[in-house]
Amino acid sequence: MVAARLAIMFVSGDLARIDTVRPMRATVSGLWVYTGPFGTGAHMKCMANLLLAVHAVTDGEALARWSGLDLEFVPGTLEGCSADSANWKQRGPRMADRAWSPAPGPVRTLHPILEQIEGCAVKADPAAGVFASGQLAFAKALAGGWGDLDIACVYDQVSGVSALSPGEAS
Repeated sequence: MVAARLAIMFVSGDLARIDTVRPMRATVSGLWVYTGPFGTGAHMKCMANLLLAVHAVTDGEALARWSGLDLEFVPGTLEGCSADSANWKQRGPRMADRAWSPAPGPVRTLHPILEQIEGCAVKADPAAGVFASGQLAFAKALAGGWGDLDIACVYDQVSGVSALSPGEAS
């Protein structure tokens, strides 16, 4: 579940038909992007969610490995450089504060999308590399009972702490 008008909707298919659901699109999504022939919207959604998942895991790992840095200092330092990302801006503060609830993007919502990505026929091996690491992190989070927590909770997984524990990350 995504808060109304905060999601980007990827729309594909016949433009005349797409226009008939304009009022619904406006309620759900402030921004929508036409991606082309039918099916390309689903592919774009898979691509965007793959990036979201791996960014969350890499942001968590970076934060865990260099946890001695002043976390008020890090975001401003990264701003504008090639290491900056929207995900870091949104999830970095949650990771630093271990603020998993309320979850704007719960693990239970992302996990099935990652299964869809794995099932998609793509040119590259979908089980290889970074995707496999990201998918494993979210599968462990879901199995650990973290489904209702924000995806930023993978920081605790990387840190070796339970996201369900009130204690500080190591």
